Amino acid sequence: MFGQSFWFFSNFGEFERGLSAAMVTLSMLGMGATLTVRDFATTLFAWKGLAVGMAAQLLLVPAWAGLVMFALSLFPDGFGGLSVAGAVGIATGLALIAAMPGGSASNLLTFLGNGNVALSVSLTAITTFACLLATPVVLASLVTVQVPGEIDIDKSRIMLDIGLFLIAPLLAGMVVHACTNDRQRVIFVKFMVRASLGLLALIIVGSLGAGRLKFAAYGWLGPAAVIVFCIGAVVLARLFAHVCGTVERDTFAIVIEVAVKNGLLALLVLTSMFPNHMLAEAGPDAYLIAAARDGCMFVVLFFSGVALATGIVAALRSRRLLAPRG
Repeated sequence: MFGQSFWFFSNFGEFERGLSAAMVTLSMLGMGATLTVRDFATTLFAWKGLAVGMAAQLLLVPAWAGLVMFALSLFPDGFGGLSVAGAVGIATGLALIAAMPGGSASNLLTFLGNGNVALSVSLTAITTFACLLATPVVLASLVTVQVPGEIDIDKSRIMLDIGLFLIAPLLAGMVVHACTNDRQRVIFVKFMVRASLGLLALIIVGSLGAGRLKFAAYGWLGPAAVIVFCIGAVVLARLFAHVCGTVERDTFAIVIEVAVKNGLLALLVLTSMFPNHMLAEAGPDAYLIAAARDGCMFVVLFFSGVALATGIVAALRSRRLLAPRG
């Protein structure tokens, strides 16, 4: 039994992509089963909040990520316990997170904070569709400009993955919503969500066993950069929404959407960015590419925890501020 476990860890790279694809597919099936065409139509009447949220997600956050990545490159090797290779990993991970759409957890946090749930749901769904084109472009732009080494982003492969494992299951989930009653829908969504979380746990365990998650390699500066990026994105999104004149319920929905990213999709895109053959063909840049791959995994998991904690604190605060007046 122990031999089989170690075999799984030593060969984890062969299973990672399949596990990630299955995880995202199940998650999107569950999310799609909570959506209807009406969810999109309702928000179109409140186009201002939708436009501001889209701009914050697709333009503001990537620009902020680029600034944080640039600042990270200014620190000397070893500062804060972060080597040059570690800095490349953190920078690549920030680019990956910045290119992701909002995650389904943002809808729950918006609800808990008395924000505009309809806007939150629409932003999550529309940015998910938009990421078919936006994610490869944002990711390639940030990585090419800020990360040294020959890391080539295969845009067509990422678009294919998003179409097959994100958009198609989301649409299939919406069909399930239309063909089932409330009780059946709840059972379906719960099963999909729990199954996807189980696969996520398996990926984390596999990454730890394979030695891919080297948290000590990033000192204090690596995690600090991720925290600064997360909190900075929240602050900038709030300021941007206020400048654009959105009401507080819409502003809160936009802020949460910016903070809580689709980490499951990030893990899938990670396997497209760094296929198994890449390291063997990388030559002298192999150590930088390995560092970028491992850094992406670290940033995705660490950012997801920081973003969730930030979202919960913001929701509790907003719940008091936006509580219905009796």
